[in-house]
Amino acid sequence: MEHTERYQPDTDRDSLMDKLDYMATAHFFTRLVSYLIDVIVIWAASQILIYPILGMLDIKDLHFWLPIFSVDNIASGLLYFLYFILMTYFFRQTLGKMITGISVIDKDGRGLSFTQVLYRELVGRFINNSLAYIPYLMIIFTENRIGLHDFFADTYVVKNNYQGYKNMVKAHLFRETYNRKQNYQEDDLQNG
Repeated sequence: MEHTERYQPDTDRDSLMDKLDYMATAHFFTRLVSYLIDVIVIWAASQILIYPILGMLDIKDLHFWLPIFSVDNIASGLLYFLYFILMTYFFRQTLGKMITGISVIDKDGRGLSFTQVLYRELVGRFINNSLAYIPYLMIIFTENRIGLHDFFADTYVVKNNYQGYKNMVKAHLFRETYNRKQNYQEDDLQNG
């Protein structure tokens, strides 16, 4: 039996796997702390890498059309999105998520495709940030603790320790079901 839908509280779906899905999903405040750590890491990287290099090249104050399109803003924005895209694609988590013990998974629990990561980290974050971070509050109010960027990519953010427990219970249930099936078939052979 393949489990493909996630648990939603206050519904008639309350199997063990459904409850484990819900327990494994990361809370808003854990995700907020993770994001704040990531912003600090990105700020530190830009202070160490981008601003000194642009200062040496004397192009820090160069801008296109409007001052908001300055070279340092464009380079910082590029660093911001590349950090989230590359870290999520290669590690399924950023440094902030590593510290807080959470990671991003596909809706089916598999690895993330590059397209999913682009939708989640580029399109979703751009929309969230453009709307003054308000869509991030969806995590509090949605039943599966999903943000707007998670909706775009069909992803979930899960607690690593609970996800490990869930996988262990799922493997145990599978073995138990398989053994029961084997015993049933052996009983049929012996009883005719």
